Amino acid sequence: MGHLFGLSAGKRVFGLDVMRALAILIVVDAHSTVALKEYYDGAFWHHLLPDGVELFFVLSGFLIGGILIRTYEKNGRFDGGLLLNFWTRRWFRTLPNYYLVLTGLIALAVGRAWRSGLHHSLPAKGELIKYYLFLQNFARYVPDFFPETWSLAIEEWSYITLPLILWVLHVLTAARWPRQRIVLSAILLIIVGTNVGRLVAAVLTPISEGELGFRGIVVTRLDAISYGVLAAYVKHYFPAFWTNDRTRSRLAIVGLALIVLTSFTASIVILKYYVQAGIYPAYVFYKRTFYFPVIGLSMALVVPYMDGWRTATGLWARFGIARLITHISLISYSMYLLNLTPIMLTLLERFPTTSAAVGWTKVGVFWGLTMVLSTLLFAYFEKPVTELRERLSKKEPTLLTNEPVDR
Repeated sequence: MGHLFGLSAGKRVFGLDVMRALAILIVVDAHSTVALKEYYDGAFWHHLLPDGVELFFVLSGFLIGGILIRTYEKNGRFDGGLLLNFWTRRWFRTLPNYYLVLTGLIALAVGRAWRSGLHHSLPAKGELIKYYLFLQNFARYVPDFFPETWSLAIEEWSYITLPLILWVLHVLTAARWPRQRIVLSAILLIIVGTNVGRLVAAVLTPISEGELGFRGIVVTRLDAISYGVLAAYVKHYFPAFWTNDRTRSRLAIVGLALIVLTSFTASIVILKYYVQAGIYPAYVFYKRTFYFPVIGLSMALVVPYMDGWRTATGLWARFGIARLITHISLISYSMYLLNLTPIMLTLLERFPTTSAAVGWTKVGVFWGLTMVLSTLLFAYFEKPVTELRERLSKKEPTLLTNEPVDR
């Protein structure tokens, strides 16, 4: 197992690995509490943590946005060939792993039903097909089957819409506008357009229907990665601002403060106070609308500082901490796909939680299985399949190898 733990990371930015590792650890930690049932009522510090999925969105937007911008600037154009190459490289990193796990879950459910003589609990065939096209939550919240894939669908559609809009704007305005203005216009068009659409939907939807659905619907979250893309825009076109140490530190402090404040004020621990104060409807409206750009921009403010953290030093480099962080970053997509439905819901939930001791035992097993199985999936399937794309696509201009594979 040691040779797997030491998988080569290549030339990476350690600070971005920290962000990615933190994001997946927050997500897996939240899912681990499923095993505890009524024996866990939530730790206060959990309510101060950022939303791991939103952190993934911003980080992915920054890395993918940087690739897209550098590709556009290097070629001086954006056409169908560049667009197809961009999608080919993204899909080689995300689709094989996803389809493997998705098909495996379907086959397992059908096999169990056949052995028991009972009907399976899978969605209808039409619904299952939507999962292969990332349509399971396109205009409504994701069904109960493999529900964590709501965020992957949002990211995949974001990877489709952003370069498409950039392509259209280039065709329409390249003769009059500089590329920098075209890039910024594409980013703002998505951010403003999505926020306006979400605002209209929030006004038209009764408050009694709550707010969670807005978080996980593709058409209401197409701006999810754009805050990270906006950070990539600043890095590329304003390098002096981006690399200023004082600016980085100040932005990080403001960003962290806003993240903690936003996470806490939006947490379930203080919902009862909103109800008591009679402002719960306003809270629901906020969570449907302005919460998303606030948390996205807050996290984007931290990116310059983390991007400047190039290597691990001091305690980070000792005791294998840096290697562990990089390893978790590398296997984060496999962890995302395996932890909840395949491991927790399909395997561990077959064993009832009859006491706190049993619950915490399940949590420990859950973490162990997630780490081991994710490492194996990454090493023996995800990584080899991803490497095939080098034969089938043109390498993109990149300054680092932290390109996301998620999530």
